[in-house]
Amino acid sequence: MPLQPMDVRAVQRDAGARAVLRRWRQLTGGSHTRDPDRRTLVACSGGADSTALLLALAGAQPLVAHVVHDLRDPAETAAERDRVAALAAALGLGFIETSVAVRALPGNAEANARRARYRALAALASRTSCPFVATAHHAGDQLETMLMAMLRGAGVGGLAGMPATRALGRRGVILVRPMLAVGRADAERLCTLAGVTWATDPTNADISRFRAALRHGPLRALEAMRPGGAARAAELAEHLREVGDLLRTLADAVVRDAAPTRQGLRWDRSRLAAEPRVVAGTALRLAYAGLHAGRFADRLPARSVREVLDAIGDGRGGERRFVWKASEVFVRAGEVELRRGVP
Repeated sequence: MPLQPMDVRAVQRDAGARAVLRRWRQLTGGSHTRDPDRRTLVACSGGADSTALLLALAGAQPLVAHVVHDLRDPAETAAERDRVAALAAALGLGFIETSVAVRALPGNAEANARRARYRALAALASRTSCPFVATAHHAGDQLETMLMAMLRGAGVGGLAGMPATRALGRRGVILVRPMLAVGRADAERLCTLAGVTWATDPTNADISRFRAALRHGPLRALEAMRPGGAARAAELAEHLREVGDLLRTLADAVVRDAAPTRQGLRWDRSRLAAEPRVVAGTALRLAYAGLHAGRFADRLPARSVREVLDAIGDGRGGERRFVWKASEVFVRAGEVELRRGVP
């Protein structure tokens, strides 16, 4: 799959590709950092999205990484790996690969594969002295994530979707997503501009998976009615993340005011009642996540938090008990207690 130099230059002149490059520079240290100092591992599956990301960043000389997993036909996955290796060679970039085994693991196969892939990418980045791993999540992926969070009943943090950066494991590696403002059609356009064909993962068309059903059903119809809607939703996600950061700052102060108990935390009821509901609710969510080291936090419905907030603010005495996953909340006349330990 050879590329002509002119093909790459055409992509690098493109406004969309330049925007991705600028965003990558912002996320990896701002405009004053030299590109060699932001050595980045680009995760490339061979699909349109990750191929477009690689083309946009090719001039910065990233390292190309490909992760093979065992959920699909070995011949298909080997062909995709070879496609990515050939693209890296044509661009004059280094290539590294690894594999993960997830087929035999219990639980959701897609979630297991995602976690294993991130662990593998963090290990590769650490081994090759890359402080950053770049993935090609784009505006369409962001909109899907936001809608799934909304339907799950998530709060502001969940509705903000995927962050542009986050720590990847405990190796000091940072995950960056420079394409969150770019749509799927833009990625395909960049590949076409370069004259590069891309691989298509057949599992992405499996509408028995909720995300794929959203993508090929309601979201496809929305994009037809309102082209560019995914990019506008990605802008909203950024605003929601800023709101979430402010809420977290206010809520952290509330959590710090809690008295530790043997099984959890206790507040004066008046302390929580005096806060705006959104701040008190965020504080309860943060405290709950802290008690369980982040586990179950994304499974706490907004309805469950509202019930507790209603009880805190209604002025009634006595004791009321609310069961959250792996926790209990007690609202009493003068205090609120969050206690872990309920199976």
